[in-house]
Amino acid sequence: MPISDLSLFNSMAYALDQTTGHIQDIQQSLATGKQVIEPSDNLVNYGQAQLLGARASAVANDINTGQQVQGVLTTADNALAEVGNWLNSAMAVATEAADGSVSTAQMTTLAGQVQSMLQQVIGAGDTEYSGSYMFGGSQTATPPFDANGNYAGDNGSNFATFSDGTKIQNTFDGSAILGDANNGVIGALTALRNALQAGDKVATAATLSQIQAATQSVATARGNIGVNEQALSNFLTNANTESTTLQTSISNLTDVDVAQAALDQQQALLQEQALISMASGLGKIPLVNILT
Repeated sequence: MPISDLSLFNSMAYALDQTTGHIQDIQQSLATGKQVIEPSDNLVNYGQAQLLGARASAVANDINTGQQVQGVLTTADNALAEVGNWLNSAMAVATEAADGSVSTAQMTTLAGQVQSMLQQVIGAGDTEYSGSYMFGGSQTATPPFDANGNYAGDNGSNFATFSDGTKIQNTFDGSAILGDANNGVIGALTALRNALQAGDKVATAATLSQIQAATQSVATARGNIGVNEQALSNFLTNANTESTTLQTSISNLTDVDVAQAALDQQQALLQEQALISMASGLGKIPLVNILT
Protein backbone atom coordinates (compact mmCIF):
# COMPACT_ATOMS: atom_id res chain seq x y z
CA MET A 1 0.00 0.00 0.00
CA PRO A 2 1.57 3.31 -1.05
CA ILE A 3 2.43 5.82 1.67
CA SER A 4 0.70 9.17 1.22
CA ASP A 5 2.70 12.34 1.18
CA LEU A 6 0.76 13.51 4.26
CA SER A 7 1.78 10.42 6.23
CA LEU A 8 5.39 10.93 5.19
CA PHE A 9 5.19 14.57 6.20
CA ASN A 10 3.83 13.67 9.65
CA SER A 11 6.50 11.00 10.15
CA MET A 12 9.22 13.45 9.26
CA ALA A 13 7.81 16.10 11.57
CA TYR A 14 7.78 13.58 14.41
CA ALA A 15 11.38 12.53 13.66
CA LEU A 16 12.47 16.16 13.56
CA ASP A 17 10.77 16.84 16.87
CA GLN A 18 12.45 13.81 18.47
CA THR A 19 15.84 14.80 17.12
CA THR A 20 15.47 18.38 18.34
CA GLY A 21 14.51 17.11 21.81
CA HIS A 22 17.52 14.79 21.82
CA ILE A 23 19.80 17.69 20.93
CA GLN A 24 18.36 19.73 23.80
CA ASP A 25 18.94 16.85 26.22
CA ILE A 26 22.57 16.56 25.08
CA GLN A 27 23.10 20.30 25.44
CA GLN A 28 21.64 20.23 28.95
CA SER A 29 23.94 17.34 29.89
CA LEU A 30 26.96 19.21 28.58
CA ALA A 31 25.90 22.37 30.45
CA THR A 32 25.33 20.59 33.78
CA GLY A 33 27.92 17.87 33.42
CA LYS A 34 25.20 15.37 34.35
CA GLN A 35 23.47 12.78 32.24
CA VAL A 36 21.26 11.49 35.07
CA ILE A 37 19.41 14.17 37.02
CA GLU A 38 15.98 12.63 37.54
CA PRO A 39 14.53 9.10 37.45
CA SER A 40 13.32 9.45 33.87
CA ASP A 41 16.92 9.91 32.70
CA ASN A 42 17.94 6.42 33.86
CA LEU A 43 15.94 4.82 36.64
CA VAL A 44 18.55 2.24 37.67
CA ASN A 45 21.49 4.67 37.73
CA TYR A 46 19.37 7.30 39.48
CA GLY A 47 18.39 4.86 42.25
CA GLN A 48 21.92 3.62 42.77
CA ALA A 49 23.24 7.19 42.85
CA GLN A 50 20.66 8.13 45.47
CA LEU A 51 21.75 5.25 47.73
CA LEU A 52 25.42 6.08 47.29
CA GLY A 53 24.67 9.77 47.85
CA ALA A 54 23.03 9.01 51.19
CA ARG A 55 26.11 7.09 52.29
CA ALA A 56 28.40 9.85 50.98
CA SER A 57 26.47 12.39 53.05
CA ALA A 58 26.90 10.27 56.18
CA VAL A 59 30.64 9.88 55.50
CA ALA A 60 31.01 13.63 54.92
CA ASN A 61 29.33 14.24 58.28
CA ASP A 62 31.69 11.71 59.88
CA ILE A 63 34.69 13.54 58.46
CA ASN A 64 33.42 16.90 59.69
CA THR A 65 32.72 15.52 63.18
CA GLY A 66 36.06 13.71 63.21
CA GLN A 67 37.95 16.88 62.40
CA GLN A 68 36.21 18.66 65.28
CA VAL A 69 37.07 15.81 67.67
CA GLN A 70 40.63 15.95 66.38
CA GLY A 71 40.74 19.57 67.52
CA VAL A 72 39.38 18.58 70.94
CA LEU A 73 41.98 15.86 71.44
CA THR A 74 44.85 18.04 70.26
CA THR A 75 43.78 20.83 72.60
CA ALA A 76 43.41 18.41 75.53
CA ASP A 77 46.84 16.89 74.90
CA ASN A 78 48.47 20.31 74.61
CA ALA A 79 46.90 21.34 77.94
CA LEU A 80 48.24 18.24 79.68
CA ALA A 81 51.64 18.71 78.07
CA GLU A 82 51.77 22.10 79.76
CA VAL A 83 50.73 20.53 83.06
CA GLY A 84 53.61 18.09 82.67
CA ASN A 85 56.01 20.99 82.17
CA TRP A 86 54.74 22.74 85.32
CA LEU A 87 55.12 19.53 87.30
CA ASN A 88 58.74 19.28 86.16
CA SER A 89 59.26 22.84 87.33
CA ALA A 90 57.55 22.02 90.63
CA MET A 91 59.82 19.01 91.07
CA ALA A 92 62.85 21.25 90.60
CA VAL A 93 61.47 23.75 93.14
CA ALA A 94 60.73 21.03 95.71
CA THR A 95 64.18 19.51 95.26
CA GLU A 96 65.82 22.91 95.68
CA ALA A 97 63.70 23.90 98.69
CA ALA A 98 64.28 20.59 100.49
CA ASP A 99 67.99 21.42 100.60
CA GLY A 100 69.08 22.62 104.02
CA SER A 101 70.85 25.67 102.62
CA VAL A 102 67.62 27.35 101.41
CA SER A 103 66.39 30.09 103.73
CA THR A 104 62.83 30.64 104.91
CA ALA A 105 62.65 33.82 102.87
CA GLN A 106 63.74 31.95 99.79
CA MET A 107 61.09 29.28 100.45
CA THR A 108 58.46 32.00 100.62
CA THR A 109 59.56 33.26 97.21
CA LEU A 110 59.43 29.72 95.83
CA ALA A 111 55.94 29.33 97.29
CA GLY A 112 54.84 32.25 95.10
CA GLN A 113 56.21 30.45 92.05
CA VAL A 114 54.36 27.25 92.95
CA GLN A 115 51.15 29.22 93.51
CA SER A 116 51.48 30.51 89.95
CA MET A 117 52.03 26.95 88.69
CA LEU A 118 48.97 25.79 90.63
CA GLN A 119 46.78 28.43 89.02
CA GLN A 120 48.10 27.46 85.61
CA VAL A 121 47.25 23.80 86.25
CA ILE A 122 43.75 24.70 87.42
CA GLY A 123 43.39 26.82 84.29
CA ALA A 124 44.44 23.84 82.18
CA GLY A 125 41.76 21.79 83.90
CA ASP A 126 39.22 24.38 82.76
CA THR A 127 40.37 24.22 79.13
CA GLU A 128 37.50 24.38 76.66
CA TYR A 129 37.10 23.78 72.95
CA SER A 130 34.31 25.48 71.00
CA GLY A 131 32.56 26.35 74.24
CA SER A 132 32.71 22.85 75.78
CA TYR A 133 34.89 21.94 78.76
CA MET A 134 36.96 18.81 78.20
CA PHE A 135 37.97 17.80 81.72
CA GLY A 136 34.59 17.81 83.47
CA GLY A 137 33.72 14.19 82.74
CA SER A 138 30.35 14.18 81.02
CA GLN A 139 29.67 17.75 82.20
CA THR A 140 30.74 20.20 79.48
CA ALA A 141 28.73 23.38 80.12
CA THR A 142 30.54 24.77 83.19
CA PRO A 143 34.18 24.94 84.36
CA PRO A 144 35.05 21.71 86.21
CA PHE A 145 37.50 23.33 88.65
CA ASP A 146 37.03 26.38 90.87
CA ALA A 147 39.83 28.78 91.76
CA ASN A 148 40.96 26.58 94.68
CA GLY A 149 41.09 23.41 92.60
CA ASN A 150 37.87 21.86 93.88
CA TYR A 151 36.33 19.57 91.26
CA ALA A 152 32.73 20.18 90.17
CA GLY A 153 32.57 17.71 87.28
CA ASP A 154 31.80 13.99 87.37
CA ASN A 155 33.70 10.80 86.62
CA GLY A 156 31.92 10.13 83.34
CA SER A 157 33.03 10.79 79.78
CA ASN A 158 31.48 11.57 76.41
CA PHE A 159 32.10 9.91 73.07
CA ALA A 160 31.68 11.00 69.46
CA THR A 161 29.78 8.25 67.65
CA PHE A 162 30.17 7.82 63.89
CA SER A 163 27.91 6.29 61.27
CA ASP A 164 29.67 2.91 61.33
CA GLY A 165 29.43 2.66 65.13
CA THR A 166 32.99 3.81 65.85
CA LYS A 167 33.27 5.73 69.13
CA ILE A 168 36.03 8.15 70.12
CA GLN A 169 36.28 9.56 73.63
CA ASN A 170 36.23 13.36 73.60
CA THR A 171 35.81 14.39 77.26
CA PHE A 172 37.72 13.21 80.31
CA ASP A 173 37.40 12.84 84.07
CA GLY A 174 39.46 15.79 85.29
CA SER A 175 39.61 14.53 88.87
CA ALA A 176 41.24 11.26 87.73
CA ILE A 177 43.88 13.19 85.80
CA LEU A 178 44.46 16.35 87.86
CA GLY A 179 42.92 15.43 91.20
CA ASP A 180 41.52 18.21 93.38
CA ALA A 181 42.62 20.48 96.21
CA ASN A 182 43.63 17.43 98.29
CA ASN A 183 44.76 14.84 95.75
CA GLY A 184 46.62 14.30 92.51
CA VAL A 185 48.37 17.06 90.60
CA ILE A 186 46.47 19.91 92.21
CA GLY A 187 46.78 18.34 95.66
CA ALA A 188 50.54 17.85 95.25
CA LEU A 189 51.09 21.45 94.17
CA THR A 190 48.85 22.70 96.97
CA ALA A 191 50.83 20.66 99.51
CA LEU A 192 54.11 21.96 98.10
CA ARG A 193 52.92 25.58 98.25
CA ASN A 194 51.75 25.18 101.85
CA ALA A 195 55.01 23.53 102.90
CA LEU A 196 57.04 26.31 101.32
CA GLN A 197 54.90 28.99 102.90
CA ALA A 198 55.41 27.34 106.29
CA GLY A 199 59.16 27.03 105.72
CA ASP A 200 58.83 23.27 106.41
CA LYS A 201 61.66 21.44 104.62
CA VAL A 202 60.50 17.97 105.74
CA ALA A 203 57.00 18.56 104.38
CA THR A 204 58.52 20.02 101.23
CA ALA A 205 60.63 16.90 100.69
CA ALA A 206 57.54 14.73 101.27
CA THR A 207 55.84 16.31 98.25
CA LEU A 208 58.48 14.92 95.88
CA SER A 209 56.83 11.50 95.75
CA GLN A 210 53.43 13.16 95.28
CA ILE A 211 54.70 15.21 92.38
CA GLN A 212 56.28 12.12 90.82
CA ALA A 213 52.98 10.21 91.09
CA ALA A 214 51.11 13.20 89.64
CA THR A 215 53.54 13.33 86.72
CA GLN A 216 52.86 9.66 86.00
CA SER A 217 49.11 10.28 86.14
CA VAL A 218 49.37 13.01 83.54
CA ALA A 219 51.59 10.84 81.33
CA THR A 220 49.02 8.03 81.51
CA ALA A 221 46.22 10.42 80.58
CA ARG A 222 48.19 11.72 77.62
CA GLY A 223 48.77 8.13 76.54
CA ASN A 224 45.02 7.53 76.60
CA ILE A 225 44.42 10.66 74.53
CA GLY A 226 47.10 9.47 72.12
CA VAL A 227 45.29 6.16 71.67
CA ASN A 228 42.12 8.06 70.82
CA GLU A 229 44.01 10.35 68.45
CA GLN A 230 45.49 7.37 66.61
CA ALA A 231 42.13 5.60 66.37
CA LEU A 232 40.56 8.80 65.05
CA SER A 233 43.37 9.33 62.54
CA ASN A 234 42.86 5.80 61.20
CA PHE A 235 39.11 6.35 61.03
CA LEU A 236 39.49 9.63 59.12
CA THR A 237 41.93 8.04 56.67
CA ASN A 238 39.42 5.30 55.90
CA ALA A 239 36.52 7.78 55.75
CA ASN A 240 38.34 10.00 53.27
CA THR A 241 39.17 6.97 51.12
CA GLU A 242 35.53 5.85 51.21
CA SER A 243 34.36 9.37 50.37
CA THR A 244 36.57 9.45 47.29
CA THR A 245 35.36 6.00 46.19
CA LEU A 246 31.71 6.99 46.66
CA GLN A 247 32.09 10.22 44.73
CA THR A 248 33.78 8.35 41.88
CA SER A 249 30.98 5.77 41.80
CA ILE A 250 28.30 8.48 41.80
CA SER A 251 30.14 10.31 39.05
CA ASN A 252 30.32 7.16 36.94
CA LEU A 253 26.56 6.71 37.33
CA THR A 254 25.45 10.28 36.71
CA ASP A 255 28.15 12.34 35.00
CA VAL A 256 28.12 12.89 31.26
CA ASP A 257 30.88 11.51 29.05
CA VAL A 258 31.79 14.82 27.46
CA ALA A 259 33.58 13.34 24.45
CA GLN A 260 30.75 10.93 23.71
CA ALA A 261 28.10 13.62 24.28
CA ALA A 262 29.89 15.97 21.87
CA LEU A 263 29.96 13.21 19.25
CA ASP A 264 26.28 12.42 19.83
CA GLN A 265 25.45 16.11 19.48
CA GLN A 266 27.33 16.36 16.21
CA GLN A 267 25.51 13.33 14.82
CA ALA A 268 22.13 14.61 16.02
CA LEU A 269 22.75 18.00 14.43
CA LEU A 270 23.61 16.31 11.13
CA GLN A 271 20.45 14.25 11.40
CA GLU A 272 18.45 17.39 12.17
CA GLN A 273 19.88 19.16 9.11
CA ALA A 274 19.03 16.17 6.92
CA LEU A 275 15.46 16.07 8.20
CA ILE A 276 15.05 19.81 7.68
CA SER A 277 16.33 19.42 4.13
CA MET A 278 13.91 16.59 3.45
CA ALA A 279 11.06 18.54 5.01
CA SER A 280 11.93 21.47 2.76
CA GLY A 281 11.62 19.14 -0.21
CA LEU A 282 8.24 17.95 0.96
CA GLY A 283 7.12 21.56 1.11
CA LYS A 284 7.44 21.75 -2.68
CA ILE A 285 4.95 18.92 -3.24
CA PRO A 286 1.62 20.19 -4.56
CA LEU A 287 -1.08 20.37 -1.90
CA VAL A 288 -3.26 17.97 -3.90
CA ASN A 289 -0.59 15.28 -3.50
CA ILE A 290 -0.54 15.75 0.27
CA LEU A 291 -4.29 15.60 0.62
CA THR A 292 -4.71 12.47 -1.53
